[in-house]
Amino acid sequence: MNDNANEKKVIIVEDDRFLGDLLTEHLKKNGISVEYCPDAKVGLEKIHQAVPALLLLDLLLPDMNGFELLEKLKGENIVPALPVIILSNLGQKSEIERAMSLGARDFLIKAHFDLDSITEKVKEILKG
Repeated sequence: MNDNANEKKVIIVEDDRFLGDLLTEHLKKNGISVEYCPDAKVGLEKIHQAVPALLLLDLLLPDMNGFELLEKLKGENIVPALPVIILSNLGQKSEIERAMSLGARDFLIKAHFDLDSITEKVKEILKG
């Protein structure tokens, strides 16, 4: 296990509690420090408290969508220094391009990735 990964926190912003809990537990089992946020406003507060090493962000959220959160982070110059992986059911080319133009490092369509694949992507970015 990489001790360096333990020092780096990942914030997950995901309104689907079941998926959020699954991701949180899986990443923790792989030695990654995680904080789960059920909506973008809570996520933004947590990011402001202590900028994490990585943000896993859903786009379809109840209070503020992921694009709006990315726009705020970019406007505050938190992105691109903060790596962001979009994890969404959306997957149209225009949505992917918009997310990438706002500073996202990667765009994963939920149906196309399993927990191990997501964990590997997270570890890859945390190493860098």
